[in-house]
Amino acid sequence: MKNIFLGILFFTCSLGFSQTQMTAGEVTTFKREIANQADKTTSITADFEETKHVSVLKNASKASGIFRFKGEKLLWQYNAPKKNAMLFNKDNLKIKNEKGKVTSIDLNKNKRFKQLQQLMVGSYTGNLFDEKSFNITYFKNGTTRFAVLKPKSKDMSKHIKEVTLTFLNNEDTVSEIKIVESSNDYSLIKLKNKKLNTALGDNVFQL
Repeated sequence: MKNIFLGILFFTCSLGFSQTQMTAGEVTTFKREIANQADKTTSITADFEETKHVSVLKNASKASGIFRFKGEKLLWQYNAPKKNAMLFNKDNLKIKNEKGKVTSIDLNKNKRFKQLQQLMVGSYTGNLFDEKSFNITYFKNGTTRFAVLKPKSKDMSKHIKEVTLTFLNNEDTVSEIKIVESSNDYSLIKLKNKKLNTALGDNVFQL
């Protein structure tokens, strides 16, 4: 469950010297564009590739799967090298492990996964940048824009050091996510073949 939690956060490359911090005006424009896109977005589908770097391991581990988002429903499903999934639906989270066992979690009673839901869903609804749960710094590099989020709560800080959301080519939806753990191990998730506003039936969001 821990690996899924760290892997889902679920969406970049490390900040380099060529990147510059956005001005206050640029931040305002950026946040407005993200919110405007969210208002027009009814669904998102994508494939994803995840690379996890752990300091004690010589080689990074890799995984892939599918991502689906619609309304209050968010599915993050790993297909390789093992099959498992997380499905958020309003105040409920279902986790399916590689053996097919499904566990249900009441998000109102689990603060950690509730914060995870807010992070993931907020990335696509435009509600991420309220800065209630994170200290956020904004950067740019050509047509690529970055939002670096550092958790304010001590509970989340025990697990997550920072999350970088990358918006490529002036797009207004997330394309890459980098999650740095408190140990400085990190996961890099890239969304591929991203499509907006495709028809998604309820059967898509079933484990």
